Amino acid sequence: MQPPLGSGVWTCVTQMATAGPDVRTQRQTPTRELTDGELAARVADGDRDAAGILIQRYQAMVRAFLLRLCVRNDVADDLAQDTFIRMLQYADRYDSSYPMKTWLLTIARRLWINHLRRAKVRKTKDIVIEPASDEKDPAVTVGRKDRLNVTRQKLDDAMRYLTDAQKTAVVLFHQQEMSMNEMSKVMDMPVGTVKSHLHRARATLRQVLTPDMETIYP
Repeated sequence: MQPPLGSGVWTCVTQMATAGPDVRTQRQTPTRELTDGELAARVADGDRDAAGILIQRYQAMVRAFLLRLCVRNDVADDLAQDTFIRMLQYADRYDSSYPMKTWLLTIARRLWINHLRRAKVRKTKDIVIEPASDEKDPAVTVGRKDRLNVTRQKLDDAMRYLTDAQKTAVVLFHQQEMSMNEMSKVMDMPVGTVKSHLHRARATLRQVLTPDMETIYP
């Protein structure tokens, strides 16, 4: 059974990441930049500075990935925090033959799926979408910023029609720019299955978005 997570743990981690350098690490750290594998090994030994470096290196990527999946800032923040807490707890299990990015996104995706299960949500289209604070009238056809806001909202709405697997495939491929092999590891599926999910997702998005794009960009 995995140890429980809590905001107190994350607060502690954040404080460690922003604290001054550990004397031990300061003496032992070489001038070159440490690899993810070296940092993970140090995290497993309790090195607070190494934990801070890894968090700073990947926190924006992990949060962006989760935000695109759940489209809610509060949920994305919570799951991102849990992802890095898992990283710190199980740093000794990290296999440096695989990219840290792949490992973290695998953890993040599993946490997201667990979140959906706890909420008894079977499909992403059942997730409540919070409208952007600067949402514009869909009828607006002038102004680059307004058009971009409308387009983003339409895309968020269209993503609700995808299954969890299809949504993950789209985000990993288009946002994270992962290869099919990397996506296969994160999604724990054969490459052929991943390709199928991506193909179906694109077809669905094309069907849903085409009428809206014709309205926004006549």
